[in-house]
Amino acid sequence: MRKCMLHRNKIIIFFLTLILLFNLSACGGNSNASDDGQINLYIGVKDRESLNMIKYIINEYKKANPKVELNVDNSIGEKIDGDINDNSNMDVVFISRTDMLNLVRKSALSDMRNLYRENNLNERYYSVSKSFGRFNDRYYGIALFPYTIEILCNEDAFNKLNLKMPNSMNEFMGSLKALNSLQKRVPVVLNEDVDINTALFSIVSNNLISMKKLEDIYDSGPSAYKSLGEMQECFHRLNDMVKNGYVNKDTFEIGNGSTIQKFNGNDIPVIITSSYYINDIKNTRIKCLQYDNSASDNVKVPVMADVIMSTPVNSKNMDQINDFIKFILSDNIQKKLYNKGFITGNRKVNTPKKGINKSIIEHLKNSTEDNIAVIYNMPKNFRYSISLKIDDIFSGKYTGNEWNEVVEESY
Repeated sequence: MRKCMLHRNKIIIFFLTLILLFNLSACGGNSNASDDGQINLYIGVKDRESLNMIKYIINEYKKANPKVELNVDNSIGEKIDGDINDNSNMDVVFISRTDMLNLVRKSALSDMRNLYRENNLNERYYSVSKSFGRFNDRYYGIALFPYTIEILCNEDAFNKLNLKMPNSMNEFMGSLKALNSLQKRVPVVLNEDVDINTALFSIVSNNLISMKKLEDIYDSGPSAYKSLGEMQECFHRLNDMVKNGYVNKDTFEIGNGSTIQKFNGNDIPVIITSSYYINDIKNTRIKCLQYDNSASDNVKVPVMADVIMSTPVNSKNMDQINDFIKFILSDNIQKKLYNKGFITGNRKVNTPKKGINKSIIEHLKNSTEDNIAVIYNMPKNFRYSISLKIDDIFSGKYTGNEWNEVVEESY
């Protein structure tokens, strides 16, 4: 009898052990499934056009991966580095280059060189797209939607004014002088993150200083920046343009969507705009001014990008994250963006069409790190002071000490 009881107890213990092991295994399995089924995204950009494109690629991922939950966290205010440093659940972040540089200096972002290699990004993406995500020779991100600052000219509108349409930057200076005499303003249609003055500063300064030189001293303090004498040359050139009658405080004005319509309708001879808006240009008589028609022009096309995709060092579930990034950077998704009218950073899908589209693709193709607009390699608070100094110069208040004043006001 006792033997039977012992035998029965052993059987019960055996089955209880099996049940316990099964439950533990199931709990562990459910935990992994939860991790594998979600990605936490952080969006730290506010530019409307950029947000629309981020929304589009996220929706495309959701359609292709319905079982993966995407948790989207949008930034509030300007404390992006604090948001990412304080939150250990961020997997992929969409941020500006200046925010990327700040986070890298705090060791908050992962080196993405393996992702670059595994996805063959060096071959598939433009050099300038990769340069936006590079700092100190390491890759911490990639620019998703690089765009150029273009000067567009409407030949019929120039003819209406009995003016010759410019074919080079030198000729464009003459056109500005003629338009000033006719009291015709030049509309500037840009993304929300850039104002007229910083765009002009980028055009003038892009051939004066190495972007690597600026990058190497990023946020290193006043003395490091004051040592850059070439930056004062940017303000000097703008002052020369004022003295020679090429520009003044009334030369440029802020444009918008209706400006593009008037431009298409031959009512405006020239606009300065970003390639984001090229899809809205329908008039075949509108041409893209070539920055580098002659060596004397010596001006590089400024390239800008409001969105860098990066991964924080505390990201978890890297397999799922890598799949997400691979999907976003795939030729298939980039081709869909291109077909919607956006020129992407992917050289494989940007098939040159004709006219303006072809010119912009050539500009991106030939761009390097030195085409990155100068404002992206400075702390963001520099922009406001630079813009104010340019306002003063356009009003005839040049001091010759603008750069030092910008540095002092920014620290």
